[in-house]
Order: sequence, then structure tokens, then C-alpha cells
Amino acid sequence: MTTPRLWERPDPALAAAGIEGETVVARVRVLVMALLLIAPIYNLVQDPTLPMYRTGFAVTAAANLIALVIWWYVERRTWQPWIGFASSSFDVTVVSLGLLSFFLVASPLVALNSKVTFEMYFLAILATSLRYDARICIVAGALAVAQYGGMWAAGVQGFDLHDPAYVAEAGPYLPVDLATRLLLLGIATLVAVTIVRRAQRLLYLAARDRLTGVFNRGHFDNALQQVVEVTSRTGQPLALALLDIDHFKSINDQHGHARGDQAIRAVASLLMQSMRRTDLVARYGGEEFVVLMPGTTPEAALLRIEQLRETLVQTPLLLGDGRALTLNYSAGVAGTPGDVFFAASAGLGSVKAPDVLVALADERLLAAKRAGRGRCFGPETQVTEPPARRSSGSRRSDASIQSA
Repeated sequence: MTTPRLWERPDPALAAAGIEGETVVARVRVLVMALLLIAPIYNLVQDPTLPMYRTGFAVTAAANLIALVIWWYVERRTWQPWIGFASSSFDVTVVSLGLLSFFLVASPLVALNSKVTFEMYFLAILATSLRYDARICIVAGALAVAQYGGMWAAGVQGFDLHDPAYVAEAGPYLPVDLATRLLLLGIATLVAVTIVRRAQRLLYLAARDRLTGVFNRGHFDNALQQVVEVTSRTGQPLALALLDIDHFKSINDQHGHARGDQAIRAVASLLMQSMRRTDLVARYGGEEFVVLMPGTTPEAALLRIEQLRETLVQTPLLLGDGRALTLNYSAGVAGTPGDVFFAASAGLGSVKAPDVLVALADERLLAAKRAGRGRCFGPETQVTEPPARRSSGSRRSDASIQSA
């Protein structure tokens, strides 16, 4: 398995890291904007009649207000995929607005030759790497080049940049220097993309199970919390399926652990190839897998998991020498909102929704195995006992899994 392509939406592991990065950027942005407001306030107090000082204060104050709104929005965890693009574009545009204020109230050459304000572009572009999305880096870098290049073009078309009055105020007009600035913005964008690609690779490896290539248990636990929060706000359904390969201990005993690993990889491959990109497949431990399906009802998920089980049974695992091994699994499916209401009626209202889903799916998996294995149980097959009061971080022992 490989990391996402350059213009491909990050997978759930990287998207979760990007959300955390956006939160960090939102906090830092508020602090930086507050610090940047000090100079305009000082200048305005010194000479409130100077247009450039008034304009600088107005632009910085407006940027502070927007930064606070973004921070408030992100901290509420009201996350949407477009937030990273919008906030990065805002960071770049704030720098451009600062230069544009110089362009309008001072002179075009003051804006084009600005040193301190122009260098803020690099901070804005490099901050995009914290979103772990190369697309955001490219969009922000392209926007910076377009906005600064647009000011340069407007200055050339509408003004004589060699005017001695402009030169005396802001230094000489050197096209090669301005072209170099555009080139440096492009290089900064390339560096940001490289950082993201490297981070993507490292995060990808850290979130994956080494044997199968699907997500590992640690990433699933984090993703489950986030997905439940999102679906509870949007009202979308959510399904969770726990799968356990049947008679796995006998596979190891009769064919060896290498064949057992091969069987685990075969089930993982089937799940990865059959699920949507928005679904999350993880190895839950040993021969167990978990599938998280946002936007899917438990009934639809149960049907899908059963179809995959039938496909697995009809596709024997070739062992060589003309031998083949037929694999099967048992599964339990739970989902929102129905199962959360069921848990509340069973006196488990204090248990968190993610733990309820895992516990109910686990109970149904055990019920399916007790009923003879090779079957999938869902919400319509309620077990007689309420789900155990345990978190998603607690599971029955490997010995009980193998003897189930």
C-alpha cells in the first residue's frame, strides 16, 4: 500500500491529524494577529491623521476578528473538509491585503519592495503543512503567487515604477528581484508539499497494521471517537461491524502460523477492496477486524458484511500442492442511532456512544459464534444480556477468542 497521490484526499488517518493541525494553526493565528496589532496601534497613536496608519490598523483589526471567528469555529470541532482551504487562503490573503494597503495609500513600489510584510507569505505557506494535505499547500502557494503577481502587474500597467518619487520612498524598481520573489514563493510551496508528503508517509506507517496494511487498533480507537462526534451532530447513520475468523486456532494448529497469517491477510484484502474510501477497516486484534461505516445504516451494513462473508466462503485460499482452505467468519453489527437508544433503555445511558457500539457489536459477534459460527448478527438479533460495561480499549483475552 502507498501513501495518497498528490491531488488525492487524505485517508482518515491523515485527515484526523489534519484536524489537530488546523486547531494548532487557529490558536497560533490568534496569538500572531494579536501581536501584529501592536505596531498599527502604536503608529495610530503617534499620528492618527496618516492614511497609511489608519488603513494598516483597520486591516489588522479586521484580520484579528476573522482569526477569532476561525478559532472559535475550529475549537467547537465543527469540522468540514473545506476549513483547511478557507483558513489557509485567509492567511495568504491577509498578507496580500497588507501589501495592498501600502499599494493604495503609499505607492505601488512600497508594496512590491516590502520586506517584512512580504515574508509573512512564507509563514502562511509553511503553516499549510500542518494540515497534512498537499492540496492545501498547492492552493495556498498558488494563491500567494497569483495575488503578489497581480499587484506587480497592476503596478506595471497603471504606474511608472521608475518615477524618482517612488524610488526615493521605497528603493529602485528591479523586475529581476520581483521575479525572484515569485520563484521563492514557488519554492516555499514545494517545501511545504515535501514536508506533507514525508509526514503522510510516517503517519501512514504509524497508523497501519504491519501484517495486513489495514489500520491498526490505536488509529481505530481515535477515529471512532471523531466519527461518532461528527455523525451525532449531522444526524447521519453510523454502522460498526466486528468480524472474527472462524476456527482460526485450528488453522494455526493444522497448517502452521504462516498459513494463519495468510488467512488474516486474505480477509483484510477482501475488506479493503470491497469497502468505500470513506469506510475504515482496522485489525482489532489477532484474527479480529472492525469496519467503521459512516453514512450507512446498521441494516445496510449487515447485508454488506454478509455478502462479503459469502464471497469469502466461495473463494478458497490456495495452499499449494492442490490444497485449498475455505475461510469463514462470524460478525456482529451495531449502529446509530438505534443502538444508542437501546443502550439507554438498558440502563447504560452513562456509557459513551463509541463504547456502546463496540460492546453491542461484540455481544452480537459472540452470539453469532454461539449460534454455530459462519453468520452475521445485527440489531434485529438482540442478545438477551445488555452490553458489558467496558470501553473500546478492553477486549476478551486471546485465549477466549480462539476457543469461542
